[in-house]
Amino acid sequence: MGWDTLGAAANAAGGNSGRYLKLKDGSRFELLMLSDPYTMEKTWNDGRTSTRFACVVFCTDDPSGAQQLEFGPGVARDLASELKGHDPRKTKVMISRKGSGQTDTRYTVARLGKASADELAQAKAADADRIWDLEEDGWAPLEAEKPTARPKAAPANDAPAEDVPF
Repeated sequence: MGWDTLGAAANAAGGNSGRYLKLKDGSRFELLMLSDPYTMEKTWNDGRTSTRFACVVFCTDDPSGAQQLEFGPGVARDLASELKGHDPRKTKVMISRKGSGQTDTRYTVARLGKASADELAQAKAADADRIWDLEEDGWAPLEAEKPTARPKAAPANDAPAEDVPF
């Protein structure tokens, strides 16, 4: 390889064959979730902080193995809404991106339905081949909601407990 082929090599290296799934303007991917969501507080170069989310995904329409998808609160809300009541590890979702700037980028998330047996087998194999973990980069598992305990019913009357007939 020489300098004359460096540009093409750089473009190939910047594709989606690595650890990170990169959504560029006009891209559209069909995904299966391979992990639960993780979260991290990120500090940007200008000093702002924001909550970011990540999960391990398998791209069913361009299988490159297990990849890490990082996203913000808007996509997180859309994913939660689309996957509510469905098994995220067996349900395909589509995510697309339009725009390339900080103010004009829009993401679309849609549930596509159940994955095929072949897609599930490919996703399972890709996850088994994965040699990295989100926690090694400082991501923390998102806590599951804890069920709230229902308050105990008050006695039917104000009589002491020993006087209540059964």
